[in-house]
Amino acid sequence: MAVVVLVALCAGWLAPYDYQQSDFMATYQGPSWRHWLGTDGLGRDMLSRIIWALRSACIVGFGAEVVELTVGVLIGAWAGYKGGWIDNLLMRFVDSVYALPSLLFSIILVVILGHGLWVILIAVSATSWVGMARIVRSQALTIRQMGYIDAARSMGASTFTIIRRYILPNAMGPVVVAITFGIPGNMMTEAGLSLIGLGIEPPTPDLGTLISEGQQAMFSYPYLLLGPAVVFALTLLGFTFLGDGIRDAFDTKARS
Repeated sequence: MAVVVLVALCAGWLAPYDYQQSDFMATYQGPSWRHWLGTDGLGRDMLSRIIWALRSACIVGFGAEVVELTVGVLIGAWAGYKGGWIDNLLMRFVDSVYALPSLLFSIILVVILGHGLWVILIAVSATSWVGMARIVRSQALTIRQMGYIDAARSMGASTFTIIRRYILPNAMGPVVVAITFGIPGNMMTEAGLSLIGLGIEPPTPDLGTLISEGQQAMFSYPYLLLGPAVVFALTLLGFTFLGDGIRDAFDTKARS
């Protein structure tokens, strides 16, 4: 996954061509030494477009996870620690958001606000933070009963201090696992929006749009589909395997 992040961060240096650069004398060229993954119908280099599309996917995947982490952790930790009517009120709100069809809600937001990269990021994270809130709340409900929490209260520690210094650090295991699984989920949602024509506005490339365009020409020019599809699949698998490894590591630590 370090390779994926590095490619996304260094897209401007790694891409051999500008992703908007067209060469009408080189349309639909197959893979060659000049264009390793071929060119599309406008003569644009597919490798360059895939590299920049991977950057867009990482921005949405990681950015949406930051939003989910911020909102979900704050609501979940506060509800789990305070309990009582505050917990009931916040969790009823969480349940209400959870009941919304996430993809449909994202589609509505994109239709209303537009197809910009940051709009897509907000649309992807609009409902997905509820899972993080539930995870953190369940951890906070257990941690708040520990002896060191009572000791901190007796010493006059504020609610914010207890949550920041004691609850959040001890709840990070499940949170880290949820993050590693959430990133590919965000990427899939963004790709799903692109497949139905609601992705990031051109000319900025994204993997969902590249896959959709490649699917339309898959029988005549299969490389147009193969390149972005393989990169997308490997990226999702990489994050999923990373999440499995982290989860197993935390489970082993908990059992020991």
